[in-house]
Amino acid sequence: MNTTIFYFTGTGNSLKVAKDIAAILPDAELVQISKKNMPGTGTVYSGTVGIVFPVYYFGLPHMVRAFAEGLHVEKNTYVFGIATYGGMVGVAFNQLGECLGKKGITLSAAFAVHMPGNCQVLYAPEADAAQQEKFRNERETTAIIAHRINAREEILFKPPNIIARGLMGIFYSRLKPHERSRKFHTDEKCTGCGTCTRICPAQNITLQDKKPRWHNQCEFCLACMQWCPNHAIQYGNKTQKRGRYHHPEIKVHELFQD
Repeated sequence: MNTTIFYFTGTGNSLKVAKDIAAILPDAELVQISKKNMPGTGTVYSGTVGIVFPVYYFGLPHMVRAFAEGLHVEKNTYVFGIATYGGMVGVAFNQLGECLGKKGITLSAAFAVHMPGNCQVLYAPEADAAQQEKFRNERETTAIIAHRINAREEILFKPPNIIARGLMGIFYSRLKPHERSRKFHTDEKCTGCGTCTRICPAQNITLQDKKPRWHNQCEFCLACMQWCPNHAIQYGNKTQKRGRYHHPEIKVHELFQD
């Protein structure tokens, strides 16, 4: 039975999980969730369909929400979600279930994988030892998840209580990714290499006079900042002294949009 795994990623965490799952499941195809790959009206998926995504502000990335609301699957398709998270899964699966439900799709199973936190606009990267421990846990966890998917187990993720959902919903409402790109800028280390323009899943960055310019379709995935080879991209005045993070087993070209 064919398997299609869709993934949204900025730093490679979700791509790594998707690749590890695909390596175990038979006939698995990986498809990146990006502006150029949003679902159209003509494609209907069947068999097993997965959505792997990071948790942003206790919820779904906006592009993942739009993707799930546009997805078309045949009846009896087994649909699973995998959340990669640094802090908490929050209301992400509640949101995913609601988005899929608008298309009459049931979320058959929900899994979570703890990965290194990567929101460097809020905090510095974790120490190497802590990252390595999470990488080991990811390998073990994804192997278990893959076998449960292969068995088509139905696994519901326990949602937070109503008070926690309310608080997380308020925090999630602050995400507003399209408004956040105005704070990105480059420092003197920028060479105009164009990596940021090629890696942006929203195709939100262009080069003007050999310098990146951000527009109003940002997803706040931080791929541009994390993968800049010279650490030249900053966010406001918060990131100049903070390190960067991307998954060490993912190569930058795997995220290129061209």
